[in-house]
Amino acid sequence: MSSKQKLLFIGVDQAIPYLLKKFLDEESLPNISNLVNNGVIGEALSCPPCDTPTNWATIATGATTSVHGATSFYMHIPGEPFELGLQQRSRTQLSHYCQAEYLWDVADKNALVPFVINYPAGWPRKFNKGAMSLFTWPIPESLPRIISPAVTITFTSDSKTPALQISRAEEYDSELKSHSPPLQVSQTVIHGAIEKPNNFKSYIIDSIGEGYDSLILSIGLPKEWQKLKKEDSSDWISIDLTTDHGILPCLYKIKVLELEKDGSLLKIQRTGIYNTIGWTQPESLGEHLIKNMMIYEPPEKHEVEYMIQGEVEPFLLYARKEVVSLAQAITYVKQNLGWQVCFFHIHHLDAVNHKALALLHKQSPLYTEEGENHVFENVRVAYKIVDELVGSLVKSCVDDETIIVFVADHGAVPVWKIANIPLALMDAGLLAYKWNESSKKFVVDWQKTVAFPYLEPPYIWVNLKGRDPQGIVESADYESVRDGIIRTLNDMKDPETGAKIVKLAIKKEDAEHLGQNGERIGDVVFFLNPPYQIFDGNLNQLNAAEQTKRSLKKPMTYDAKRCFGAHAYYLPTEKFGNFSNTCPLILNGPGVKKEIELKKTVDLIDIAPTLAKLLKIPKPRNSQGRILHEAIE
Repeated sequence: MSSKQKLLFIGVDQAIPYLLKKFLDEESLPNISNLVNNGVIGEALSCPPCDTPTNWATIATGATTSVHGATSFYMHIPGEPFELGLQQRSRTQLSHYCQAEYLWDVADKNALVPFVINYPAGWPRKFNKGAMSLFTWPIPESLPRIISPAVTITFTSDSKTPALQISRAEEYDSELKSHSPPLQVSQTVIHGAIEKPNNFKSYIIDSIGEGYDSLILSIGLPKEWQKLKKEDSSDWISIDLTTDHGILPCLYKIKVLELEKDGSLLKIQRTGIYNTIGWTQPESLGEHLIKNMMIYEPPEKHEVEYMIQGEVEPFLLYARKEVVSLAQAITYVKQNLGWQVCFFHIHHLDAVNHKALALLHKQSPLYTEEGENHVFENVRVAYKIVDELVGSLVKSCVDDETIIVFVADHGAVPVWKIANIPLALMDAGLLAYKWNESSKKFVVDWQKTVAFPYLEPPYIWVNLKGRDPQGIVESADYESVRDGIIRTLNDMKDPETGAKIVKLAIKKEDAEHLGQNGERIGDVVFFLNPPYQIFDGNLNQLNAAEQTKRSLKKPMTYDAKRCFGAHAYYLPTEKFGNFSNTCPLILNGPGVKKEIELKKTVDLIDIAPTLAKLLKIPKPRNSQGRILHEAIE
């Protein structure tokens, strides 16, 4: 073996073992099948909460939640007001909140060039020789890659809107000859996050005497022109724009779609406007990625990262564009930076599963035989997009010295009912609200509240005097309050069926074997039974610090409107029908055994020390996992 092995880490959010095996058995995934046939496949267990920020941090550090501190999308740090963490969604993904060392930092220190892109943990990070880039997955404390989406603009000579009118050119450079009187349009760059409009004139000319045939772009600099005919695209146009985020250097292109010979109509398409800074380290990489990879523009901005609005099929078209662009970016950086260790993740399986799983479970009220085949086909296509990505990267970036890891951060189970945790605490006299006239909402009455729920993560905090800013619970009463919380959760029953809602409620020190005994872990940790979940598609629902009049009238359980596959509220070993919260794991490459299926589940914390062993570098200093000797030669 070489003393400097390489690593391609393929992170696939919410890949589910049952579905992966089903599509492998159908021979729908030839590229992933090649990895399996020449490597090791198994299942791994997440570290609770079984969700995105927590377990991509777990995988990259080899540490449990209690050590790295990334507690789901929301994080409470003792000593802060409980409301603060709920106002700062996703800060758990930022490197300065992580309390453990990342494997890519170990690689960097040991002269392996890392490249990390679109990974839901570790931003920002400066390497000695490597690079880190955001892509489509949003992370706080960064600047957006896309300032304004693509638009199509039609100008006409008879437009009643001045900004869309074609008129005689007022001023024109005589060096740009036109056989007919030159015309002009005014292009205004204003959209999305752009605060101050930028205007520049473009000219329509008759270059050969056979009618108007060319658009001349001027971007405000003397003698800086671009000449475009129908179907031509411009070079990259560089412009500084005043935005919600300050003045940013931006790039975009223009394409001529239609141009009437009589000059009466011009239709152009403008790409998205791309900001080049604030989303890569080093900063200069942003411009290179925009100019040298396929441009991916998301269909719309979602309040929740993983929710699909509308039909699944159009979403899958965008998902494929995303993975093609991501593969191009990884290949470009491989060719130009020579990365030796690459970490990335893709998220579209998670979005599809959230919408689909309850439609595939025969006990679900949403299930129909007719719909099952259609839903399965959408899910199959989603996995085939992943397979295409694997094939592309193996072809462009993998050699005989490259270790390949394919892994998910969690699985998911079908769900279709909402469990009202705040109501249970209120009924038990543990949580109280009062009306706030200015916000027109009910807010927590801290003088009467002894227990406060963080729903993602599924933790209940004691409002402890001396620790929490508005604490009222005396230290002497701490244990009795926790006992009351656990009793309340265990007593939760579905009023319609009598089914038990909470599978396990436990004090955090008793959950040490689940990686839950740390300062950022709630005083009580709980896990639900499927088909119950907490989130129904509205982020306000996850903020128990505020309630509307309507939300306070919600019953103990009710039918979910959205999000029909879930994972964050369940034990890592949870299974429901064919589906499970476990993660598929595939290892392939030098030093890895071949044609092996692991007999026992492993832990995601085992991945970092195992990869360190294969790469011949030290394991991350906070790693708690073991080396998977059963998988390596």
